[in-house]
Amino acid sequence: MGEELLRRLEPFQGRKLPAGVVNPYTYVKNNREKGYYIGSGPIESGNKTVLQKRCKQAGMRWDEQNAQKLLKLRAKAESGLWSIHVRQAPA
Repeated sequence: MGEELLRRLEPFQGRKLPAGVVNPYTYVKNNREKGYYIGSGPIESGNKTVLQKRCKQAGMRWDEQNAQKLLKLRAKAESGLWSIHVRQAPA
């Protein structure tokens, strides 16, 4: 199980992620080498950091379809797979 998982996580090897987000490649590799259980902790941490942080702000209300669209964009931005370019308003 571990070899296939590590192979799929190779794009994350040595990658700098936002503070508080566990690098999945490092997590699996280190825990596997130590003989530890490889659990869902990084996924749950990512869910809290990426998804809940955005959707549970004060006054937020979401229907399922719009939340799904927003969360796809948020996940891409947080993973570094999509660059957000912010245009400044003219002075």
